[in-house]
Amino acid sequence: MAAAPFCRRVVAVDVSPAMLASLRTETERLRLRNIECVEAGFLTYRHTGEPVDFVYSRHALHQLPDFWKAVALARMHAILKPGGVLRLRDLIFSFDVSEAHSAIEAWLSGASKRPEDGWTRTELEAHLREEYSTFSWVLEPMMERAGFEIRQAEYDGSQIYAAYVCVSH
Repeated sequence: MAAAPFCRRVVAVDVSPAMLASLRTETERLRLRNIECVEAGFLTYRHTGEPVDFVYSRHALHQLPDFWKAVALARMHAILKPGGVLRLRDLIFSFDVSEAHSAIEAWLSGASKRPEDGWTRTELEAHLREEYSTFSWVLEPMMERAGFEIRQAEYDGSQIYAAYVCVSH
């Protein structure tokens, strides 16, 4: 929705019907007519129309193992215009393997005590067991190999989250 005032066309892609329903409700309330909702994911979305100027992904890529992350990055690159921008923010570990125990423990110890206040330690531990966060030093070459130039990389102080601005070439 934040992009809608600046764009002719916004395609909101999500695998969650509930997330898309929430977005549809809000776009109708705000009378935004340039947002299309598509139920799909990185590996199933089929783009139609002109190549796009911008792709934004927040906390979604970690749902995929590294092989499929590489495929997803290549697919995002394929729909972008040359010079198009990928903005990616996700759970991306920027610590060295030797620092894993202390970095992960620091993250877990900062978890909320109650679910209504944020992610609990139990939920974060489940993320570590069941999802596919990647080291920055593994992901960054994947992005470059997919055809992106990393223009900006921001690593959270926790070394758990990272954000990138990449340009398609």
